[in-house]
Formats: sequence, structure tokens, C-alpha cells
Amino acid sequence: MELGISSLGIFIDNGLNSKHKDILDIYYQSIEECLKFAEDKGIKIVEIVVDPQNLFTGAKRLEFIDLLNSYPIKKQVHGPFIDVNLCSHNDKISKASTEAYIETAKFCKEINVDVMTIHPGLANFLLKFIRDYNSKQLGRAINSLLDFTSDLNLTICLENMPKNTYIMLDQDNIAEILNIIGRTDLYLTYDTSHFYTNHGDVELLWEQHHKIIKNVHLVENFTTDSDTHPPLGSGKIDFKGILETIKNYQYKGALIIELSSNEEMSNSIEYINKLL
Repeated sequence: MELGISSLGIFIDNGLNSKHKDILDIYYQSIEECLKFAEDKGIKIVEIVVDPQNLFTGAKRLEFIDLLNSYPIKKQVHGPFIDVNLCSHNDKISKASTEAYIETAKFCKEINVDVMTIHPGLANFLLKFIRDYNSKQLGRAINSLLDFTSDLNLTICLENMPKNTYIMLDQDNIAEILNIIGRTDLYLTYDTSHFYTNHGDVELLWEQHHKIIKNVHLVENFTTDSDTHPPLGSGKIDFKGILETIKNYQYKGALIIELSSNEEMSNSIEYINKLL
């Protein structure tokens, strides 16, 4: 296992506090700070949040590529998730979301990234027959994405979701969705907080899916009603038990600490290192 960090918290901090008005400047500053922080802390892997993917175009694209490639730290990408909805029952939205991930996949190869996490989107909160369609739509979208990326040597990881998304929830729903998608080249990102909101059984999840879990997000939570990403060790997630389960299945991938602010990142790294 390799302990890593997400760029999410630094980006949120800078977005709230930065004097920069240009979102590209905030992204560049945040990624640079995250890479420097990881280097200083001896962190081996960084997950870069790319959202929206069309920011990384033109001359700025080359600047970002040069920045990312200037650090020898291993990198992976979290694809866009705001305004992205692969499972939308609106075909145009689903296709546009698929295209967003295809563009992100192309970017991954330019920065030597071989793991990309994606979100399924939001299913209908009220009507089951539409949720059934959402699942099938997700299958179509992901099949299109995987067909495009088949020659890129890129591992696509679909993330489990919190309960208010109504898709990719507990271990049973995850198994159902994966069966509908029907691909052997799709993998999973396991998010500890998302799974907690669904009262999921961690042992069962890993028993059923350990062979395809290629990324882990270590995220804290206080309640099953929200997903606020507080400092690790401050909430109710049983990280000791989770890490024991992960070790039992000889997981070799990344453990990405994902916070809503970087202020407590050092303490969260220390907390997890004591459990490893």
C-alpha cells in the first residue's frame, strides 16, 4: 500500500482564500502546493483533481503538464464530478459526461498517469423505474469510455457513492451495477465515507470485490447524512478495522487521504501512519 494525498483540500482552501480571480491560477497554485507538500512529507503518491477537464487546454495545458511532470512523485487523477452525470436519463447529458472523461483520459496519458477515478453521477431520487434506467445508462456510458481508453493502458476506477446519489451504494447495489455494466476491465475506488453513509459491510465489500479495488479514498465522517471530509480520526469511521480488512486482502494500491481542507493534512497523515 502507498499512502497518498488528494489535491482537493488545497484547492478548496485556495478557492476560499486566494486573491487570484482566475480559476486557472488557483488550480496551478493548488497543484504546485500539493506536490511540494507531498514532497516535503515524503508522500509517494498524489491524486490530482481535474475538474472541469476543459480548463486544461491550449497554452495553459502545456504549463500544467510541465508542472506535473517536473515532480517525480507518482500521480493519479480524479476526473471531473461537478456537473458530470454519466447515468443521467437525459442522453445528451450522459454523452457529454462521457466525453468529459474521454478528454480527461487523454490528459492522463500526457502526464504519465495510469489510474483515473470517475463518478457515476446522480440517479433519480424518487422513481425506481427511472433509477433502473439510470443504471442501464451508466452501463452504456462506461462501455463507451472503456472502449475508447482500451489502448491507453489506463485503469478506470468507478467510485462508490453516498446514499443521496441513489447509485453505487452498499456492497449489494455495487454488485448489481457492476453486473449491468458487464465489463471485466472496470475497477473500483472504495471511498470510506461514502460507504459509511450506506451502512455498508466493509468485510463483505472486500470479500466480493477485492480483486477489482484499485484505489482507496480515506475519508472521515460524523454522520450518515452528510459527507464533509473532516480530519481523519475526528469522526466515526473505523479506520483501524478498515485497514485490517484491506491488509487481509493484500491490497497493493493507493490509500488517498481526501480532506475538505489541507490545514489538518499533517495530523491526518500521522493518524493513518500509526495504524499502518
